[in-house]
Amino acid sequence: MNQKYLFPLILVVILPLFLIFLLFISGVSSYLNRKFSDGLFAILPHHYHMSDEIVIIDIDEQSIAKYADELAFGQWPWKRNVYPTLLSFTHLIQPPKIILIDIMFTERSDYDQALIDANDQIGGISHAANFRIDPGSKILPTVAERFKRFEIPLPDTSPFPIYESAAFPNGGIGNTTPAIHVVNVIPDTDGVLRRFSPLMRWHELHYPTLPIQAFAEGKPLEIEWKDGELELEREDGKRTSIPLGNKGLVRTYFYSEEEVRSIPRYSAAGIIESMKQIQKGEVEDPEQLIVSPSVFANKIVILGTSAASTHDDVVIPYGLFPGVMAQSVFASNVIQGHCLRELEEYLGILFAGLLLLISLYVLFVSQAHWFRNLFPFFAFGIFLSAFYILYRNNLVLPSSYTLISFPLSYLLGFAYLTYTEGKEKRKFNSILRNLVDPGVVSQALDDMETLKRGGEWEITAFFSDVAGFSSISEELTASDLARLLNEYLSAMTEILKANSGTLDKYIGDAIVGIYGAPIFYPDHPKMACKSALEMVDRLEILRKQWIINNDYTPSARNMKFRIGLNCGLAKVGFMGTDSLASYTMMGDTVNLASRLEAAAKDYGMNVLVSETIESACKDEFHFRFLDKIRVKGKDAPVKIYGLICKKTEVTETLISGETIYRNAFQLYSSQQWDKAIRSFEEAMHFFGKDDASCIALIERCKILFREPPPLTWDGVFTRTTK
Repeated sequence: MNQKYLFPLILVVILPLFLIFLLFISGVSSYLNRKFSDGLFAILPHHYHMSDEIVIIDIDEQSIAKYADELAFGQWPWKRNVYPTLLSFTHLIQPPKIILIDIMFTERSDYDQALIDANDQIGGISHAANFRIDPGSKILPTVAERFKRFEIPLPDTSPFPIYESAAFPNGGIGNTTPAIHVVNVIPDTDGVLRRFSPLMRWHELHYPTLPIQAFAEGKPLEIEWKDGELELEREDGKRTSIPLGNKGLVRTYFYSEEEVRSIPRYSAAGIIESMKQIQKGEVEDPEQLIVSPSVFANKIVILGTSAASTHDDVVIPYGLFPGVMAQSVFASNVIQGHCLRELEEYLGILFAGLLLLISLYVLFVSQAHWFRNLFPFFAFGIFLSAFYILYRNNLVLPSSYTLISFPLSYLLGFAYLTYTEGKEKRKFNSILRNLVDPGVVSQALDDMETLKRGGEWEITAFFSDVAGFSSISEELTASDLARLLNEYLSAMTEILKANSGTLDKYIGDAIVGIYGAPIFYPDHPKMACKSALEMVDRLEILRKQWIINNDYTPSARNMKFRIGLNCGLAKVGFMGTDSLASYTMMGDTVNLASRLEAAAKDYGMNVLVSETIESACKDEFHFRFLDKIRVKGKDAPVKIYGLICKKTEVTETLISGETIYRNAFQLYSSQQWDKAIRSFEEAMHFFGKDDASCIALIERCKILFREPPPLTWDGVFTRTTK
């Protein structure tokens, strides 16, 4: 692996994975997984609905309060001869599928016979057993022959409905009940009830819990353990399967809070009063009763309590609810196949690990810097989508690994990246702030990778040099020379930077600049031309100031400079060492610009440019054609032009002179030396008798007249000096 990715790998992937591994082996992850899943279930759309087969007979606050002073009922718990009224009422029109009692009758009472008779005469009743599990007890694997080994709750004590005794030699409530179910609930370590046990083991026997009995409807049930699921089949052929999770418990789908609160509940007081109405003949139509018996027809009826004094409350993900409502949700899950399977922990770790690897790529490998800032939202979207898709398929992805490791990983990675990039930015900023305008520095630093990498770009190379500066420097003292250079270079560099140019270097009095890098501007040739003309004007202002102040020497006060410009491809980038680097350019484009600066002296031009500059800028600036030359070290000829002024500043005199000059150059190219000389002399009437270009071409014609060129001559002047 590339060494530069080793520390980011440790920071972004290995360290967060080690943390979640510690959470896993400590068991904290299971607690967090369920906490996080509660929150995710709350924000995700619900896709299942509560079974409409389940109704509740509720001994609520109203019922307790209404009969608190009646001897027939007594204080809570009610006398057992009250319950047959509630049970028989459900059978008045059509019997329910089963009545599941969520109230314990484990101690002898003087009124037990009423319930024994109800068991015999009404039927379809399942009584509750409570297999008490002490906090220190374990949940052990079953060894029943019917099952493969899996964990189910193993109680310490097991109160059943009271069995036969001396008072009931023919059988107690427990002996006569058509069916028995276990009403144990087993909260998670945080006290929240999210899971239920389908079976409870007592010695070598397995008893169904209330939700399983609701599915069985009191009928015989075939149970088989297969591929991590409990397969249930009733004698009528109806089947369902329940995914078993950790410790043999089943994760519950809790529907929406609104649906849980809307489970049909009928007050026991309303039923008792309705029965009184029937007995007194006050109502002929059952539908006119306070509670109609039809609401229980062919339903699964759960008899339980919600009154605070009954102390049967549990905490579910939506808060404190009556235990009977939680049992109803469990039953609906089994009946409709809504139970959830909690996926293995390692799948959550793998998912988190994959996301961390993607984070590593996005932060440290990818060049899409905009995506670096958006990726946390994208990653959370991936996680949420995966979680929801699995959730829709009754699967629960362990979420704590992702929700803990990813934010930690991304924060660490982003902090490290900010530190390292900040360090590099500070380094490059210290270099760039001396090279380009401050407004350009921030743009250049936005794309550090491109800045560091450099490359081959189309740029405009700028070279300038002061004419005869060696002589000027000999006339000045060291302090005056330094002051002169500071004034001149500061003024010229200010113009270069103001036009988005980049200072490459100073070479004595010479300035080397780049236009179009490190920030690319499509019109960089025009920026360079604008800079050159502004520099010519600024030097004129400086000369006037020096004359007024009588600064320096006469030759210094009349100082002139030459500029060479060329546009084309060049290699640009930071070159040097980590401690000493500069942003520079290399290539033929750069060399030609340097040659043009030197050639400007021969043509008497302040600014000499190549044909690529003229072609790119002729719509905005005016250029004077001068010559076709072949510079030293290059075979290809180049047309050269003098940058004269902006297009709007052109005069008729200038145009006329240039027309004659071009005609003269055509005569020169066709070796008509005499005519060419006369035309160049005519052009001098417009440009002045000291026009260096005309003088140079006239001298060249005379030489070629005396010493004719070879037959292969192409009209190109070859420079033998740089």
